[in-house]
Amino acid sequence: MKPSAAPVDEPSLLERLLALTHVVLQAPELDDALEAIARIVAEVFGFRYLTIVAADLPSGELHRRVLFGWPAEIVAQRLGEHVPREAIIAFLAPEFETLPHCFYIPAEHNVFWERSIYTGDLPHDAPRSDPQAWHERDTLAFVLPDPDGRMLGYLSLDGPLDGRIPSIATLRRMQLFVSLIGLALANARAHHAEVERRQFIEHDAQRQSEFFTMVSHEVRSPLAAIRGAAALLQGGDDTLLAERRAEILTLLASSAERLSRIFDDILLLSRVEGGGLQLHVRAVDTDAIIAESLGRARSEHPECRFERHTPETLPRVRADAGRVVQILCNLLSNAAKYSDPQTPIVLEVTREGDELQFRLSNQGPGIAPEDRAKLFTRFGRLGDKDDAVGLGLYISSQLVALMHGRIDCESLPNGQTTFWFTLGCADMPCDVSGIDASLVGLK
Repeated sequence: MKPSAAPVDEPSLLERLLALTHVVLQAPELDDALEAIARIVAEVFGFRYLTIVAADLPSGELHRRVLFGWPAEIVAQRLGEHVPREAIIAFLAPEFETLPHCFYIPAEHNVFWERSIYTGDLPHDAPRSDPQAWHERDTLAFVLPDPDGRMLGYLSLDGPLDGRIPSIATLRRMQLFVSLIGLALANARAHHAEVERRQFIEHDAQRQSEFFTMVSHEVRSPLAAIRGAAALLQGGDDTLLAERRAEILTLLASSAERLSRIFDDILLLSRVEGGGLQLHVRAVDTDAIIAESLGRARSEHPECRFERHTPETLPRVRADAGRVVQILCNLLSNAAKYSDPQTPIVLEVTREGDELQFRLSNQGPGIAPEDRAKLFTRFGRLGDKDDAVGLGLYISSQLVALMHGRIDCESLPNGQTTFWFTLGCADMPCDVSGIDASLVGLK
């Protein structure tokens, strides 16, 4: 049983099509455009029920986006339902393709589809009143392909108001309106892409502004100290005592060293984020790494007490030794900055399965739960404090990730704060993908 050849007499069809095209192009959201298409198609061609299934992306999953004319309980239950492509393709067999991408399945073929929506109770074998009468169990669907033949979605109709099977001419005209689904999808993707592009530009500009602001903030203190010390030396050659001169020179050296570390961090950050950092990963002596890191910390912070809690023997870790020392020194320096001077800073190392866990603990003001997410960001600020976190923790997190480890923090307000990270043991297999293979050697 095929649709008849009688045309639909609709003098204003072209005007409605153009008007709907304008609505689709102006709709800010995809579902708004699809709702407009459903409403106009149902009105122009006289159908009680209309369903649109579509995907946001050409290769994305298909979902019911519009259920027009259906009872509220059906809409609440079935709207948003996932409809697999494979199920649609299996149901819409080529033998039912009346026109290109237009499928009409008469009830007499008794084709069952578990995802169909039907509210009546008429059996498939109920007789048709006449050859061109619509049967409640008939199926009419228009599939929308993209230029590569992938299914973008489909539109199905039911319940023609005149009770007749649509003519071939009507189906051809309906195809023009159905093609607007593709236009709506393309317009929605273009709109969202533009929104994302603008958001990215704005976010990137904001990040750059924050970055340069924080860099200025970080270098201001050591630069001011260098300027002040230089001015004292220039204006007080004959009056400065040797002890005072030594203090000024020490201040100059420490400020210059701090400034140098800031710019080293900035250069390292550019290499990390640009993908140009190469790690010399190999099996390294864990005990030597710990000894070097604690030695540097004690030299830089003689006022602090550092304790080591580790087993007598430690397995080697698979890592870049220099970068692990950099991570440990940064965490030890942070602990020294915020630690209660009457309490020790503890470095603890334990084995957890195929990993070693390094834990740096200190007693101090602690970190509020809402600030923890900012710790490993570039120049994150904690609460309303004027001091920025700096680049050290962010770089440390990136280095740990490059060595396939994990890093995090545990903290109690006015209590103990513990930064920890993990590295793989050298006696266990490890995924070194993403690290320059020419620099990876297990010795």
